Amino acid sequence: MWATSCEKMLEVDPRQSIDASTALTSPEAITAATNGVYAKLREVSLYGRDLIAIPELLADNAINTGAGNRLIRESNNEIGAHITNWQQSYYGINQINLILDALENIELEANFKNNIKGQNLFLRALLYHNLLRVYAYDPTAIVSASDRGGVPIVLKGVLEVDQIAFASRNTIQEGYKQVYQDLTEASTLIAESNNSKAPAFASRGAVAALFSRVALYNGDYEKAVAEADKAMASGVATFPANAQLISSWRSEKHPESFFEIAFTTADNLGSNESLRATFMTRTTVTSNATASFGNVVVSDDLYAKYSANDTRRGLIMKGLGANASRNEMTKFASKNGVANLDNVPVIRYAEVLLNKAEALANLGKDSDARTALNRIRTRANLAEVSLSGTALMDEIILQRRLELAFEGHRFFDIKRRGKDIIKDAGNVMFNDFRILGRLPIREIEINPNLIQNPGY
Repeated sequence: MWATSCEKMLEVDPRQSIDASTALTSPEAITAATNGVYAKLREVSLYGRDLIAIPELLADNAINTGAGNRLIRESNNEIGAHITNWQQSYYGINQINLILDALENIELEANFKNNIKGQNLFLRALLYHNLLRVYAYDPTAIVSASDRGGVPIVLKGVLEVDQIAFASRNTIQEGYKQVYQDLTEASTLIAESNNSKAPAFASRGAVAALFSRVALYNGDYEKAVAEADKAMASGVATFPANAQLISSWRSEKHPESFFEIAFTTADNLGSNESLRATFMTRTTVTSNATASFGNVVVSDDLYAKYSANDTRRGLIMKGLGANASRNEMTKFASKNGVANLDNVPVIRYAEVLLNKAEALANLGKDSDARTALNRIRTRANLAEVSLSGTALMDEIILQRRLELAFEGHRFFDIKRRGKDIIKDAGNVMFNDFRILGRLPIREIEINPNLIQNPGY
């Protein structure tokens, strides 16, 4: 695996990493290598753009205007047009595995060692869960005839091409078992002092927040509730009141973030591939000059779901130029004070609260589910509801859609619930093979043990 790009995997970027083959022998080197893994998450194919923008396009939240000829095929759900996080994710996983191997082979102070190990286990869990979300069915909704398993679970780092094992795909269940194991261990190893480094670095609160998501996808609803409560009690993130709902998206660090990807000036993706440029024609919410294509805009269907008094509707505004009549999402509006530069929340308080609400509803605990749901509604300036049963679940899913819009959730929320995608560009039924991503063709060609998803 990864033989096609092993050399790239081992390239050294002095600003953010150190070559593991020669330098993972000191605390400084191991810290730098770990920072390199965090930096890997900024890639365009990961949280730089694709894990946030493409799930909105594959589903019904966004439409593509056609400007700039970017992500048009994804918007039309064309064959092979999907999220392609395979290569960069496995680069990151290999770096993590090398770090974990090194931790066992050199003398290090125990607290430092545990903290670094915990952070890397958290990052590996995040990368593997994202791979499972893209290339495999979720445990809660599987088309048995099309199930080819999960993704290869590789736990040993490699430094040379001849060390690469041609791994087969583990089962979905084995994949989730590994993610659970990594998160469980990470929760005991990450230092409490890491709270002061949150949300840019892993913390115990971030581990619990991610665990609430993973458990929800796994249909493990008691665990999802327990981890959500643990995350919200961690103090890592807050849930600002209605008056701060909009301004929270204008601050460099989102106060709700349990974990977010930090972008510095050197990481600026520019006016072609940044989230700001993808979602907006303006450079900032106050600028009046057209600065980019802003080709991924809010669908009419999504916009109509926001009531007139919903505060979150204030995050949407008309674009400029060709987008003057289109609705643009401004969650990523150069909020770091530099054009096209935005930290990217990976998991925030509102999602954790909605994870809890959905899990409780699945457990038949409607009263507690309503309590969690109504925190989301009242914060958005909506009245409390007294729903139960199917109506309650429908409202929870609607609030997930409205609250987490343009944050990379919509496609995955539809997929894990086994629902069809209904959109103007063409419906995609849940049993359609396009629901799953295509494994890289080159990987299939060089690895005889790797089975492609159906239809490709």
